[in-house]
Amino acid sequence: MSATGIQLTASRDAIASRGLVLRLVDRLLDWQDRERQRRHLSSLDDHVLADVGLSHSDVEAEIRKPFWRA
Repeated sequence: MSATGIQLTASRDAIASRGLVLRLVDRLLDWQDRERQRRHLSSLDDHVLADVGLSHSDVEAEIRKPFWRA
């Protein structure tokens, strides 16, 4: 405690709750980014796909995956 009587340290439960929330937010942002990348990949033309070494079947397989699957 400080001189004012206010507790300056967080409880383990509060820290664990914040950790859980941060992991959840991080996971949601990962899923959002994965979906954005797949949308972008699906918009690439044949020339660009050939440059990066991907076929249409590679792209189709990737964009058919659900957002939670890497």
